[in-house]
Amino acid sequence: MAMRNHSLLDREVAGNPAAMNARVHPGWFAPGTDVLEAERTPSPDVLFDVFTQIIKIAGALDRNASDALEELNLTAGAFNALVELGKVGEEGIAPSELARRLAVARRTATLYVDILTKHGWAVREAHPVDRRMVLARLSEPGKELLARDGVKYQSRLAELLGDISPVQAERLRQLLGQIMVESRV
Repeated sequence: MAMRNHSLLDREVAGNPAAMNARVHPGWFAPGTDVLEAERTPSPDVLFDVFTQIIKIAGALDRNASDALEELNLTAGAFNALVELGKVGEEGIAPSELARRLAVARRTATLYVDILTKHGWAVREAHPVDRRMVLARLSEPGKELLARDGVKYQSRLAELLGDISPVQAERLRQLLGQIMVESRV
């Protein structure tokens, strides 16, 4: 049996065609906030639709990001690790902290550092106080790459979001920032 999910907009518009005019911002908020307030928790089917949409978007963005970063032979994740290493500067960062900042598994952050090290854009060094710990930081070629081409690649990746207005971009940033994904081990 096929399941049919109905969004809040579908449900309100079905009973009230004038509800289409109640939108606050076309394509973003629908229907009016009074309907949204009445439903304190979105239904599981709506949340599942949101989840599957995010997964589809993430996959499409990842595939297109690989194309945008092809000349560097990097994935979007590895490029983000490069940018993050640029932010921490000379002191470097432990792979566990890099993983936390990138919201990936520690082994994934370690893989990113491996890739960047292989390209010569990052180096690993022993922690100055705790010799059991390893820190990663950008090498001189990595710093030069970011200084020379970092903005160009960031712009290429940003273009993958298409033509959205500044208001839409800010609202999307806020909405995505509200999604808390916790490890359930």
